[in-house]
Amino acid sequence: MYISKLNLQGFKSFLNKTDLNFGEGVTAVVGPNGCGKSNIVDAIRWVLGEQKISVLRSVKMEDVIFNGTKNRKPLGFCQVSMLIHNNRGILPIEYNDVEISRRLYRSGESEFYINKTHCRLKDIQNLFVDTGMSSNAYSVIELKMVDSILSHNASDRRKMFEEAAGINNYKQQRQAALRKITATRADMERVNDIIVEVNNSIKNLNLQVKRFERFKKLTEKHKTLTIEVAHAEIQLINNKQIPLHEKLGQIKSKQSSLSGQMNIDETLTEQVQSQFETKKGELSNCQKNISNLENKLSDLNSNLLVWSEKISGNENQKHHFIDELQHNEDNLAISAGKIDELKSKKKILLPEIKKRQADFKNHENQYKEVKENYDNILRNQEELKKQSESEYLKIREEEGVLERLKNTLSELEQNKETLNDKIEHNNQKLENSKADSNLARANVENQEKQNGLLSNEVANLKAKHSKLEEDILSKKEEKNILQSKISTLTSQIEFYTNIIENHEGRPAGVKHILSNKEKYPFVLGVLSDIIEVDDLYQLAVETALGEYGSFLVVDSRKNAQKLIAETKGKFSIFSLDNLPEVATAAIENPIELLLTKIKCQPELEKLLQLLIGDVCILATDKQEPDFNNSNVYNWVDKSGNYFSNGYIFKSAGDKSDSVIGRRQKLELLENELIIAKKNVKKLNGNLEGVIKNADSIRKNLQLKSDELDSAILKLNDFEQMLKQQNYVAAQHQESILECKENLKNIDSQIIEFNIKLKTAKDTIHDLRIEYEKSSKEYENFQEKIAVDRSAIRTQQQNVQDARIKLLEIEKEREGFAYRIDTFISQEKELKVRITKYNSELLRIDKENQTLQLSITEGKEKLIDLSHSLEKNSREKDDLEKAYNKSYAELQRLQSGIRERQKQKDEFLNTIREYEISIAEGSNEIKHHRSRINELYNEELSDDPINLDEYDLPSRKTEMENLQRSLDRIGPVNLAVAEEYEKESERSAFLIEQYSDLEQAEKIINETIEKLDGEAETKFMDTFTAIQENFTKTYSSFFDGGEGHLRLVGEDDPLEAEIEIIARPPGKKTQTLRMLSAGEKALTAIALLFAIYLVKPSPFCILDEVDAPLDDTNIGKFAKVLKEFSNKTQFIVVTHNKLTMEKADYMYGVTQVEEGVSKIVSVKFSSEKVKEYV
Repeated sequence: MYISKLNLQGFKSFLNKTDLNFGEGVTAVVGPNGCGKSNIVDAIRWVLGEQKISVLRSVKMEDVIFNGTKNRKPLGFCQVSMLIHNNRGILPIEYNDVEISRRLYRSGESEFYINKTHCRLKDIQNLFVDTGMSSNAYSVIELKMVDSILSHNASDRRKMFEEAAGINNYKQQRQAALRKITATRADMERVNDIIVEVNNSIKNLNLQVKRFERFKKLTEKHKTLTIEVAHAEIQLINNKQIPLHEKLGQIKSKQSSLSGQMNIDETLTEQVQSQFETKKGELSNCQKNISNLENKLSDLNSNLLVWSEKISGNENQKHHFIDELQHNEDNLAISAGKIDELKSKKKILLPEIKKRQADFKNHENQYKEVKENYDNILRNQEELKKQSESEYLKIREEEGVLERLKNTLSELEQNKETLNDKIEHNNQKLENSKADSNLARANVENQEKQNGLLSNEVANLKAKHSKLEEDILSKKEEKNILQSKISTLTSQIEFYTNIIENHEGRPAGVKHILSNKEKYPFVLGVLSDIIEVDDLYQLAVETALGEYGSFLVVDSRKNAQKLIAETKGKFSIFSLDNLPEVATAAIENPIELLLTKIKCQPELEKLLQLLIGDVCILATDKQEPDFNNSNVYNWVDKSGNYFSNGYIFKSAGDKSDSVIGRRQKLELLENELIIAKKNVKKLNGNLEGVIKNADSIRKNLQLKSDELDSAILKLNDFEQMLKQQNYVAAQHQESILECKENLKNIDSQIIEFNIKLKTAKDTIHDLRIEYEKSSKEYENFQEKIAVDRSAIRTQQQNVQDARIKLLEIEKEREGFAYRIDTFISQEKELKVRITKYNSELLRIDKENQTLQLSITEGKEKLIDLSHSLEKNSREKDDLEKAYNKSYAELQRLQSGIRERQKQKDEFLNTIREYEISIAEGSNEIKHHRSRINELYNEELSDDPINLDEYDLPSRKTEMENLQRSLDRIGPVNLAVAEEYEKESERSAFLIEQYSDLEQAEKIINETIEKLDGEAETKFMDTFTAIQENFTKTYSSFFDGGEGHLRLVGEDDPLEAEIEIIARPPGKKTQTLRMLSAGEKALTAIALLFAIYLVKPSPFCILDEVDAPLDDTNIGKFAKVLKEFSNKTQFIVVTHNKLTMEKADYMYGVTQVEEGVSKIVSVKFSSEKVKEYV
């Protein structure tokens, strides 16, 4: 099984879609620093489900998406797909080839696929669990992980062993079981709380059922009375309405007679009204005729005045038009003379214009000929100039080449001298580096001895500090238990205090009395609260007392009556002053009386003797009561089961908390709380002392650890210095060889550049000859251009002068034409005005004739209208007299009608009052009937009632008393019986559910024990095998030395730390921190291969883990790598040539474009890589 293909798109520096095909064996990934090699390792981790940002070398998950460069925009998503060849069936899936894909969008959304089927991250993680291939397993090892594997934090190291043992799945199942058991216990607590609440609810509902039954009885009685009273009241209303109906009939008869007389009067009034309206219309028409005649006379006088004024105005306008007509005719004659004069002047200019046009054309043709010759000469000159400049540039280029060649030769000579000096200088430095290396090697050996002593001191301090930490944890755990107990006690105290202070479970009346004890000092309290009983017998006493336990106890009968009078609500009272004498029952041993288990005030003894003086205690719950004993009739056992007279039996039921002994329980809890607080205070004092001692040792340990860290750093510095000196010496040696090689190259370059120098000089000489020839030709063209330029200017001036003369005479001709057009336009306008004035004079004459005719006709019409107005005025006077007579008669008749209408209204008001009284009685009857129907859904009977025998007031009083009784009872839950039954069923269900949860908890605990056993067996088998292999691989890598593994710190192997003990050959046993970087890397690699011998991972990615190794150890590493590649596929990111030689495939990673990685692949057959640059 191995990774056969990896596809990246948009992941970190891999912008474009990139495919990497892997085979079995070893694949090397190489390239310069920063090119993106480790991004391939990150891609494999990421697609396997890695979620830790720090492991992916990012700040946030979106950083894995290509973030853009100077020339590239950021992408919106990235995707990695990995194809795994599952030929060994390690993955629990039926496919031979498994492709897993992961896609991330910049919005934060992720997608996961298995064989292109959408899935969850958890599905991918579960696929690789316990296979050694998950993202956090030992299949991916980076150089930085070497320190974490060998560090004091054993969790990282332990994960590798657990992955190899294949117990991660067990751990996940165990964690799931622990979560289930926590949830189950929480459910049990919740169900238990609900059971207590439901039981309390059942008690309250039982009291409410009794109250409901009394309420129901009173309600039925109240209903019967309500229906009877309503029936009687309806009968009473009907009796009152009979005389009202008789009086209403008499008044309606009188009202009918009065209506007949009013109808006669109204007929006569309508006739007179008709005559009056006729006269009124005739008078109105006459008045309108007079008004019209007056208006017509006024309008006619106005028109005569207007017509006269208009004739006068037309005469004035006519004189004005005659004057204007004469003036325009004079101007028309003047304009005709001017036009003829201008036309003759314009005609004289034509010959002169033609002459000047011919002169301008001749001069223009001469200028074009001269200009064309001049342009030809300029073009020839420009071509010659370009040729000359090109030759000059070639000369300058060749001179530049010549100068560069001289400079290069000079530099080569200087470099030759510099290299000779450098060779001599490096020889001297090489000798100095060898001496420094010997000194650094001696410092390393001395520092290793000092570090060994410090390491032993730190180990002893750690052991002491670890022991004190365990003591502190133990005491803190004890303190937490006590604080939890204090919290529980405080809650219980608050619970009992609240019950006692608020008198929970007592009736409202009892609560009221107990809450006002200052007002009722004679009340001793509730009987169950003022006696003391041992816990063992509290249920027995409570059952024996029964409902008497909730009775109030007062000192006298008088005060009891006072309580009843002043307090509302239901309650019962014992009065201590009138108790009958009761003889003490004669009981034979070993039978005990229940009274012997009760402590109380002396004044209560007689009352208790009366109530339970003959109740005996059964020794055990299984003992049968002896009803044959003539002195004992009542028995009770400790569980509260009560037996009386052989035929009465009472069970205490499931009582989680007795009402008796609440105050005792509260006092006991308060005492326990005081003791617990004292223990916490004492424990705090002890804990402070231990913490101080631990802090002191911790500070000393910190100082020694810091000293050891400084010593280790110092040793690392010495080792680094030694490596640096060796590296410097090697660099000096390489530099000397490189300088000698460069000297040979410089000598050959000097010869080559001397040849190039001679060639450049010959080329420059030839180019100068050509350049001088072109320069002379250019100067000849310059003289010819100066002569032609003067001729062009002369011709240009002639053309300009001819054009000016032509423009002057053409402008003069255009002036004459404009003036002629102006006078012609003026002549046309004058003719239009003359025609207009003539037509206006004709119109005025015609209009004056029409107006004069209208004035004559108007005066005649004025005389006719005056005669008509006088005739209509006389008719108006006659009509006014007839109108006034009709109006007086109409007023008399209307006054009589108003008097009768007043009488009619009085009758109507009386009728309305009787009808309202009758309607109110009917409405009241309807109200009674509808009220009874709404309240009880019944119809009232119509049977008559003898009201003389029926006492309605007393019945109403009785009904009111019943209503007050119902009001005192207050609101009643009508569904209480159903609720009581439901709560009882709910209680039974919850008890069954609690039992199921207990059984589930037991099963889960058994599952956890089984998982722990299986996981421990698998882990120990794997650890033992790895332990043996590590000893062998360590010795193999170090050519001797010793390497061991052991479990420390815990009895449970699954929780113990895994300690690595390493002793390189020739050295004492020392801590991992004192190992050099190379020794650490080799130790971690030895451990990794020891694990692979037990459970080889199908593939392994190693990211520059060989960097700290020297050539000798690299050879060992590469050899072992090749051996293990038969079972495991290795993908190695490396810079080392020896590691590359062992590779079967090689991928080169480079960045042709900044910020964008690119892949180059190579497959090897028989030949191996000898050198990588």
